[in-house]
Amino acid sequence: MARRADGGDGVDDELAFHLARGTELLAQGDADRARAALERALDLGPKDAKVLALLGQACYRQGQFDDAAIAWQRLVDENPVEPAARVNLGLAFLKAKHHEEARRQLEIALDLNPDHRKAMGYLGLALLESGDPAGAREWFRKAGSDHMVARCDELVASGWTVPPPPAPPEAPTPAAGEPPAPEPYVTPVPGSVPVLRVVPPPAPEAEPSAAAVPTLAAWGDARLVPAAPAAPFTVRDGLLTVTVRGTVRVRLDGLFAVRGEVTLGGELMRFRGRATERPFGEGATRMHRASGEGALLYAASGRRFTALELDGEAVYLREEAVFGFEDGLAFENGRVPSTSGAELSLVHLRGRGGMLLVTAGAPLALEASTSAAVRLPLAALVGWTGALTPRLVGLAEDGAGTAVVELSGEGRVLADPDAAVGGSAP
Repeated sequence: MARRADGGDGVDDELAFHLARGTELLAQGDADRARAALERALDLGPKDAKVLALLGQACYRQGQFDDAAIAWQRLVDENPVEPAARVNLGLAFLKAKHHEEARRQLEIALDLNPDHRKAMGYLGLALLESGDPAGAREWFRKAGSDHMVARCDELVASGWTVPPPPAPPEAPTPAAGEPPAPEPYVTPVPGSVPVLRVVPPPAPEAEPSAAAVPTLAAWGDARLVPAAPAAPFTVRDGLLTVTVRGTVRVRLDGLFAVRGEVTLGGELMRFRGRATERPFGEGATRMHRASGEGALLYAASGRRFTALELDGEAVYLREEAVFGFEDGLAFENGRVPSTSGAELSLVHLRGRGGMLLVTAGAPLALEASTSAAVRLPLAALVGWTGALTPRLVGLAEDGAGTAVVELSGEGRVLADPDAAVGGSAP
């Protein structure tokens, strides 16, 4: 569970973040990612009315009408006298071809709000698709849909009383907030069973923030960066947050904001347990000590960050792959030279605490053994654990060609496959 800096539960903050993110993605038309964000918000607030309303919209826009009905049914259960909730639930049932359930919800909505024109139109469609054009006509008349009344009259005059065949593929659902754009029914031929084209109902009633230009306050809520989480390193939606409570060692590449009372000082390399005068990295990639109380905010910028915990074990990492680590971890710098001029700079971490790796893609682990050494390009090496011995060798058997690193012994090699794309194979 997330915690605030004051020790209280930060669940509300996290829920608000996912809700705002889902709202924004829904407004952008990204229903898949919106649904994922809103489902996370629902985990944190199972009865939150706004989360349930927007999750139903996301499922609806995906064409997952049964899932939309589940979300909106829960909303109705929490708000049984809210007409809009009933209307959207009825619409989901209508699109899923559950006509009896659709009629029931729409009739209840009209009991609660007799002037709800959308409910009248949807109820007319539910009756029409159920094979009751006479009943549908009355609701279309009340909704003021004259052309639909005329079509119902044609069907009644033809003596058509059986339910229509399955509807042909429908046009894309109109965007939220757009007026209905009904397609015309095919005029039935006397003496035959008419072919009916069912008008696609409009999208459900949208939240204002998802259907119109947002106010500054609403936009700010949707883009608000949540308070610093308890974990030292957190990556969410392209944003890296380094929480500082005490001291954390971290690089500054990509840093765009510092929040709170945080001081930064350049870190020096350590060899054999002693600090040196040599800086740990250079320029924006130099390792720094961040001390105080607050947070550092970074843009991921196409990089992959992986936060891991060391629980008393040790790990050797390629220096470029180490983006940060907690003060509880002891570190030493090292290098593996070679006769070809290539050099592998390493960081040895041990103890208990969090560390943050930066790679081109998702890292993975490879088993190495005394009978099966692992070779890979330097850029693809993240690090290793266990009793492995690194050696820089040439790509060819005679030692010529691009240098690769060979690890032999017993242990696991951490690799970054994406870093090898475009480079030399081992």
